[in-house]
Amino acid sequence: MKRLNRAGEAVKTFVELRQNGGCHVPGVWFFDGGKLVASAARLGPARMVAPGTVAVSASGRQWMAVGGDRVNGAAGWTFVSPYVEHEPVKGDAVRFNDNPKSLKIRAKLDAYLHYFQDVKGSLPESVALRREQLSACGAMPGQLYKGVRLEAYV
Repeated sequence: MKRLNRAGEAVKTFVELRQNGGCHVPGVWFFDGGKLVASAARLGPARMVAPGTVAVSASGRQWMAVGGDRVNGAAGWTFVSPYVEHEPVKGDAVRFNDNPKSLKIRAKLDAYLHYFQDVKGSLPESVALRREQLSACGAMPGQLYKGVRLEAYV
């Protein structure tokens, strides 16, 4: 069996302790980085948490809050692997990979941003890319590129 990430290990320990003590096990725990910040009966709307918050269910499934900002909350949830450590995304600048596919996507993104700025006079607030494009670039939803938030097209 694969080793769980820090949030998964913490929830596994919480569930074991509560079950051995005969206590009620809440449905979901919320982590900001490696720190437990809350628990709830269900996942709920993403706007209630900051982007980058990881939610872990008692069964071990994990979601990361993406998009939005720290003031207005996240825009949505994306399912993530419980076996990979997920660093919090706080609107930090994206660092693209240097592979040929990433460079091609970046060139098309630059062309789109240039076109948008020429037509509208300003940059868009966000740009939606397919998940495979984001992963090829080494980017996470919610990160910034030239002041534009990258979002995952659902």
